[in-house]
Amino acid sequence: MASATSLEPMFYENMTPFPPVINGRINIVQFIEAASDLVALVDRIGKVFAPVKYDMQGNIDKIKKCYKFDDTSCLLELMLEEVRNGKHTAAEGILWLNRALYYFELVLQEVVRHLKSNNYDVNMDKIFNIAYEGSLKKYHNWITQQIFAVICKMSPTLPQLMKSLDVGDDIRPFETKINNFIVTIHLVRCKIDDFFKDNDIFTKPK
Repeated sequence: MASATSLEPMFYENMTPFPPVINGRINIVQFIEAASDLVALVDRIGKVFAPVKYDMQGNIDKIKKCYKFDDTSCLLELMLEEVRNGKHTAAEGILWLNRALYYFELVLQEVVRHLKSNNYDVNMDKIFNIAYEGSLKKYHNWITQQIFAVICKMSPTLPQLMKSLDVGDDIRPFETKINNFIVTIHLVRCKIDDFFKDNDIFTKPK
């Protein structure tokens, strides 16, 4: 694994964690920033994941276009206001973005697990498929599932992935950063899922 020089910032070090859920609120500005950094991570995986990247970015753009917000605005409150006004464009974007968050939560969990066991020969196709089976697959039609299968087969190796994220020879800082990032994804994602259920939003499959 190539070492980054002390003058070069490591990409993963600058990734913004998802905001904490405070009094049931999710700061929308921090949420968008963290989601955008995750899109940047997807971009680094390679051109093969371009469809995933554009889909996630499109959903982020829906949120930014449809909601008027400031530094103190709550994502959930804005979504509920939109739905109560008979609209759902941004809310549906949040729904699909949240599903993507679950997918990458599972991907990163698998990556860290294999790094801890020093298993750098693991097939990334397997990791991406495990995450897909556990998250997005049930929401996709047959054609989309086949497209995703092709994407997974063309995925980079684990060493290539690590290099693309600027991980040096010492992987411990990366493990710590990504573990913390995973925790923030999980807490925010679960809060959004619960919000959909509690407010009877998109209770029918979409």
